[in-house]
Amino acid sequence: MIKNEILQNNFSTNSTSTTVMIESHSSLLASDDMKPTTEQLDGSSKQLSKHPIQFTPETLRTHLEPIIHNMVAWEDSYPFRQPVDPVALNILDYPTINKHIMNISTMHNKLLRGEYKNPLQFCDDAWLYTNKPLRVYKMCTKLAKLFVESIDRVVQELGYCCGRQYAYLPQVMLCYGKQSSDTYTFCVKCFNSNESESIFVGDDPTQALVEIPKKLFLLAKNDIQEPEIMIDCIICTRRWHQICALRLDQIWPEGFICNTCIREYNIKRKENRYIAQQLTVTDLSSRLEERVNKFLLDKDCHEGRVTIRVLASSDKICKVKPQLKSFYPNQVVDDYPYRTKAIFAFQEIEGLDVVFFGMYVQEYDERCPTPNTHRAYISYLDTVHFFRPKLYRQDVYHEILIGYLNYAKQHGYMYAHLWACPTSADFDYIFHCHPPEQRFPKLKHLRDWCRKMLDRAIAEHIAIDYKNIMQDCLDNQAHTVLDIPYFDDDLWPIIIEDSIEKLNQE
Repeated sequence: MIKNEILQNNFSTNSTSTTVMIESHSSLLASDDMKPTTEQLDGSSKQLSKHPIQFTPETLRTHLEPIIHNMVAWEDSYPFRQPVDPVALNILDYPTINKHIMNISTMHNKLLRGEYKNPLQFCDDAWLYTNKPLRVYKMCTKLAKLFVESIDRVVQELGYCCGRQYAYLPQVMLCYGKQSSDTYTFCVKCFNSNESESIFVGDDPTQALVEIPKKLFLLAKNDIQEPEIMIDCIICTRRWHQICALRLDQIWPEGFICNTCIREYNIKRKENRYIAQQLTVTDLSSRLEERVNKFLLDKDCHEGRVTIRVLASSDKICKVKPQLKSFYPNQVVDDYPYRTKAIFAFQEIEGLDVVFFGMYVQEYDERCPTPNTHRAYISYLDTVHFFRPKLYRQDVYHEILIGYLNYAKQHGYMYAHLWACPTSADFDYIFHCHPPEQRFPKLKHLRDWCRKMLDRAIAEHIAIDYKNIMQDCLDNQAHTVLDIPYFDDDLWPIIIEDSIEKLNQE
């Protein structure tokens, strides 16, 4: 066995970049009537009959009137009990601001008159006055919480998914720069900093800029919420949230059948063939998956098998930026070839594959020029806290990382690099919109977490040592930035470019 140098991890007070040394081996390398029946029906059959659900006014009143009474009884609901009188309150523009006016009294009257045909119409009205943008924000929020606690159980008894109102978060809008678009968006600060009457915009650098008068721009707030998609059951016509049904047309093109009809008519849902275990298995994914599941088995944990797959793998080029090439003419290569991989972990929870871990790596093998030769770079790592049980969540993350370092060692990589850089709740590395209750580690906690993982790697004779980038440069007597590894989309190439530009200006 030969110990081939180091994998390093950067943990100085001035740097969060990490390099880890790896210990390497020398050998690296139907029924038509749709009545309840004991005979199971095929959910993909075109012979399924429609049985639209109908509710009598008495049924809806029996189920929904107690919710009205609960909301009226709540002491802070008084602003929503009766219709707003714009004249008495001297808010004559109220009807123009709130185009869909609703209150508890109006809902109750509609319920008594039998105007609601199904419980979701009742829910739609309720969400008109429990909407957060209203001024009485705290009261709205509390009333909405009270409504959800009451309505979900009721509508689920009637065969629906829930009575909630789900909406997508507003899309991130970027201040206009050099990106192609037929819509130009400026933040207020940049817009006002331009003191002229017009703004010049353009997407094609070879074409002249287009002058747009500032008066043509509209002031807007990025608070438009797009509601979650609703889908109708092809049998009973009950309406469900697509996200509650966990449905995709690409998997079940025959149409949506709700759980109520599945049970009532003994229908066999078409099997989902697009599961994590059906994805292509690679040597890397097999090693990581085996390691994680062995760890869970040793802990006598049987919550759900973990599946790990490499979802993308391709060859790419890391191009050297222009400032560095001009500062060191004829001393820098044009690019560094590497292979990028996207590694994701899933756990089967209640019969469904739930992704909980994602990692992007860059692998620079022996064909890559120095200083990148034989180096692996963990460029992005992200998690969502859905793994069960919570007790072993961090251990499983460590198992995946240590397993990857072991894989890199056995394939000839001598160094691995990662960042101990904490994220914030409003920033996404890989997963979009983390659960609001998920906690994010601070810098010290994250560094300790990385140290714990790397100490385990050393104990297993996978890594030899780890250190921060400053210590690594001192130990290796790095004289210039050309001695520092140069990775694609890394922070150091950006810092190097900015530093050279400042030197040139001086």
